Amino acid sequence: MKRKLLSFLFFSLGVCSLWAQDLALVDSLEQQKSLYEQLKKDDARSFTSHLNFQFCTSLTTSFQDFALDQARFKLNRLRMEVLGRFFDKFSYHFRYTYNKYTNPNTVDELSTHVELANMGWDITDRFTLTAGKQFFMLGGYEYYVNSILVREFSDFNNYTPAYLTGVSGTYHLKPHQSLTLEVANNRVETEAEIHVGEEASSMPKVPLMGALNWVGKFYDDQALQFYYSAAAGQILRNRNIYYLTFGNVWERGPILAYLDCLYSREEVDSKGLVSSIQTLEKESPLTAQYVQYLTWIANFDYRLHPKWNMYVKGVYETGSVYKDNWIYKKGTYRQTWNTQFCVEYYPLKRKDLQVFLHFSMQKIHFPELARQIGGKDFSTQQIMLGMLYTIPVI
Repeated sequence: MKRKLLSFLFFSLGVCSLWAQDLALVDSLEQQKSLYEQLKKDDARSFTSHLNFQFCTSLTTSFQDFALDQARFKLNRLRMEVLGRFFDKFSYHFRYTYNKYTNPNTVDELSTHVELANMGWDITDRFTLTAGKQFFMLGGYEYYVNSILVREFSDFNNYTPAYLTGVSGTYHLKPHQSLTLEVANNRVETEAEIHVGEEASSMPKVPLMGALNWVGKFYDDQALQFYYSAAAGQILRNRNIYYLTFGNVWERGPILAYLDCLYSREEVDSKGLVSSIQTLEKESPLTAQYVQYLTWIANFDYRLHPKWNMYVKGVYETGSVYKDNWIYKKGTYRQTWNTQFCVEYYPLKRKDLQVFLHFSMQKIHFPELARQIGGKDFSTQQIMLGMLYTIPVI
């Protein structure tokens, strides 16, 4: 009987304790004010927030050397984006993608699913400070524009990190001109797949990248646009990387045309396009050093009708070695030609929904130096019939 009474007593005390904890938790939440409420003034403007989902899917048919490789339905991109402002001077921008793999072992200790996670502060009418994961401030229209609008990127843009964690300051020289200085991590993952032997193989203790970006818009309601940038940083100790990137855009009436030039000089091959050619040393391959990449992108869009658009794009890229190292002799190792044609249909006035038919052909040529280490020419072709929708939730 005593055991039963003791058991009942402990049980009752436990229930009362849990109930009290639950009440305390609820009460604390009810009394706690949000950050906005704590700082709010009577004349402060309301907090703004915008949520959207960016969705792109397609039936993709791929060919290699004009022979069918595979045909499949793909979810090309699925992203969630939240952005807004508060107190007039502050902004925030978060974006999560569902297409990238999860890698918790990163420099910034943030899942690679997170593309953007930053806050901005308009210190003055002309100067804005932004901190967190943000765009790597390179130039070029294709790099600058929202990536969900690009059907197929150049190899240069595909293998260059688009989002890095750091801090940037933007000064608005004039209403349509801005200058941005950015300092950020020079890579995302902590274990880069770089193997250059014992010499100079250690990672830098301060793996930072600096970038200077200028955006200018001129003539007839900003029809002529420029996106120019220079960047430099360390890949390994005593091994640096440099970028010069330019975007020149004409956007007026039914025409959108741009010419991008992208150049990188890398003392260690960070993109891996030259390094991936060699197949002779499969057991102990070394990353190529002293490489450079040059890319030209020319695009012409023409709006046939408010609901119809078409564009043609041409890409030419080279990858070369500018100083002898290991099995890599000075010279050109890779040349790529890419031609794209796309027709787009917009059923809605808002242009949020788009149906597209996209063709692309790519030819990859390996000159004699590349063939000596295992390179073989090939071509790829692709047809995509798809739909893109940016869903404005809030």
